[in-house]
Amino acid sequence: MKMRREGILALICMASAATGGWTGPAGGGFQAEVDAYEHGVMRLRLREDGKTKYEVTDVVVEKSLETVQKEGDVFSSGGSKLQLKGTGAEFQGAGGAINFQVTKDNHEDDAIEATSTFPTAERLYGIPEHAVDMSLQEGKSYRLMNLDVYMYKLDDTGGIYGSKPFMHAHGAKGTVGFFWLNSADSSAEISKPADGWTSKWSSKGGIYDTFFLPGPTPQDVLRQYSYITGKMALHPLFSLGYHQCRWNYRSEEDTLQVDEGFDKHYIPYDVIWLDIEHTDGKKYFTWDAHNFPNPEKMINTIASKGRKVVTISDPHIKRAAGYHVHDTATANNYYVKTESGADYEGHCWPGQSSWLDYYSEKVRNWYATLFRYDMYPGSTPDLYTWIDMNEPSVFNSPEVTMDMNAVHTRDDGFKAKHRDLHNMYGFYQTMAAYQGLYERTLGAPHKTTSRPFILSRSFFSGSQRYAAVWTGDNAAEWSHLDKSVPMLLSMSLAGLPFVGADVGGFFNNPEPELLVRWYQLGTFYPFFRGHAHLETKRREPWLFGEDNTDSIRRSIVRRYQLMPFIYTQFFRAHLMGESVIMPLYFAFPSDPKVLDIDRQLLLGECIMAKPVVAAGITEVTMYLPGADPWFNLYTGAAYAPGGDITLPAPLADLPALVRGGYIIPKRERVRRSTSAQFWDPVTLLIAVGKDGSAKGDLYLDDSHSFEYQQGAFVHKQYTFENGALNSKDFATDSVYASKFASTKTFETAVTVERVVFYGLADKPNQATVTLGGTSVAAGMTWDSEFKTLTIRKPGVKVSADWTISFAGQEEL
Repeated sequence: MKMRREGILALICMASAATGGWTGPAGGGFQAEVDAYEHGVMRLRLREDGKTKYEVTDVVVEKSLETVQKEGDVFSSGGSKLQLKGTGAEFQGAGGAINFQVTKDNHEDDAIEATSTFPTAERLYGIPEHAVDMSLQEGKSYRLMNLDVYMYKLDDTGGIYGSKPFMHAHGAKGTVGFFWLNSADSSAEISKPADGWTSKWSSKGGIYDTFFLPGPTPQDVLRQYSYITGKMALHPLFSLGYHQCRWNYRSEEDTLQVDEGFDKHYIPYDVIWLDIEHTDGKKYFTWDAHNFPNPEKMINTIASKGRKVVTISDPHIKRAAGYHVHDTATANNYYVKTESGADYEGHCWPGQSSWLDYYSEKVRNWYATLFRYDMYPGSTPDLYTWIDMNEPSVFNSPEVTMDMNAVHTRDDGFKAKHRDLHNMYGFYQTMAAYQGLYERTLGAPHKTTSRPFILSRSFFSGSQRYAAVWTGDNAAEWSHLDKSVPMLLSMSLAGLPFVGADVGGFFNNPEPELLVRWYQLGTFYPFFRGHAHLETKRREPWLFGEDNTDSIRRSIVRRYQLMPFIYTQFFRAHLMGESVIMPLYFAFPSDPKVLDIDRQLLLGECIMAKPVVAAGITEVTMYLPGADPWFNLYTGAAYAPGGDITLPAPLADLPALVRGGYIIPKRERVRRSTSAQFWDPVTLLIAVGKDGSAKGDLYLDDSHSFEYQQGAFVHKQYTFENGALNSKDFATDSVYASKFASTKTFETAVTVERVVFYGLADKPNQATVTLGGTSVAAGMTWDSEFKTLTIRKPGVKVSADWTISFAGQEEL
């Protein structure tokens, strides 16, 4: 597939021209603009008369507007209504109401303030990133300011690495969403009036730019937000595997020894990472010639096993004459400027540095060229990118970030102070890096364009289109393991599906028990990486004794066995704007008991896990919501829903449960990487619901290219009902689903190796496989202890339509 450079954003955005809207006076010295989008989403912008202020661009990808029906001050579209009331508005959507009101009564400075009140809400969630519990707390002010905070504190509502000014308001009557589109230093102060909840928003610049999302369910709110700001990119399959990282692997020899260590100890992994010390004096897109004299050979050796390498590329550029990146940036005025027009300078890892002005498309286009193989010697198609310090971090500046008076210049000459777009600096760099990793694949040696993989520490609304994100520099403490769950759930419900926390903790040295428990939780992180600080002891998985190595290996192997299910969840997030992990209230929105449960997580809607978060604990207590039974994911043991259950959790094992009514595709064979699994057969795990039915799906493609957008994929839908398991092409009636062409196909010989049933009432007398009009009997094995049934080698391909049906049942 060949595409022009300007087509790259269309891969994610697919935006079209505007077709409607209303503009008029709003009183209070404001002009109002009301727009309506599909799905009942409405937007209100208030601009101060006579003022030209910075407005956020490049975040909203959906430009297609619906016709607004106007009657007096009431605007209607898609079942939603927005009524203007002076310098405010009342919104009514399917999931509830939102009352919005500007609270600042003067225009003397650039700051803005307003409140959003949710009269039927019982909880507020969202506005990451903070190291706090998931439910937003009354009396707390949550700062939205991207900052490099050294050893960030838990339960602190100050800003850390990323921000998304988007929240869910959830209650028994439904869920609505509110999006405050502002990239300046902002805050949301939470209060609880007599009815519902209120958030007081304040920002140090920008205009009033607000979105009202009608719901009515939590999943709908997330899909609507993803529809507006872009769905998550479909990342290459390898990025869903396990990543091994350290600041720093010292040399090529050290790196290759770690790679070999995984094979020696039979532990799968997909990516090894190199931090800043791999460079020549911390000049990015270079290599230390002494320690990494032949990086291409090193990468190729690792890639021969189906694995990848990631190197770091921070935003600060070393001010060193002769360094080609600095020389070109200086000659072309590509750096952020001071108010006097000089290059902005500060101190970071390389010493004296400057920062590229990614607000300029011209600068982004040039930065993208640095990823070309001829511009980055030693790089190969198996090398990918990590962007750290992109808040941006400036060591010798207030709050360890860029001067708020620094100047950014757009290509049309418009100048913005850094204070206005601060929270988008990292967003713009990841946008440019994504473009670069994509464009390097437009020609030889690539036969097709390949999907980029980028990890970013900083983020903003829309970052999900370009990068995975992690929670930054955590610590090897039980409390940080514990807090990672609500942090990742908050980021996920705010539209960042590809998230993770450093397994083991970045700072300090984890005790073996903590490390083992963290790997057990990491199995269920969307992004699964072990990482450690330069001054910590080495902590490769095999360095903590045989028993602990066995436990860590088991956790990583389980991750790979779940890979077909996980990859399918990633595709669903890309297709429909869903999440990969989610809090319980997403799947059980009407159950009041789940509203504050944020230490249990759901992978998809149906695999539930809860970590052990203290030393010496050998059991976990979980709440089992819903009406369907739950089953031990690994044994099939059944548990009744509707209350708490305490399960054994010895150090060697952490229980995970699968929800009745769902089908989980797995790959049981242990391989060294995701690429080694590519042709392995699939096992289907059928967890039967209370009504005797189950559903699920499986997505497969070539794992790395964009050809799925032309229809080169297999997506099967499985249903079990009335004693028959059916495989058919996946079909969805979701109004949020992206549409792909069907000009190509994906051929696969992958078969179904076995089908395992949990929760059958009795053993069937016979199983019959029907394929293409031909029926044959299938052999069965029954486990009378757990009432599990296994059908081995049914002789069907995953790409085919087929049926496995049962006849009769034995009395047991």
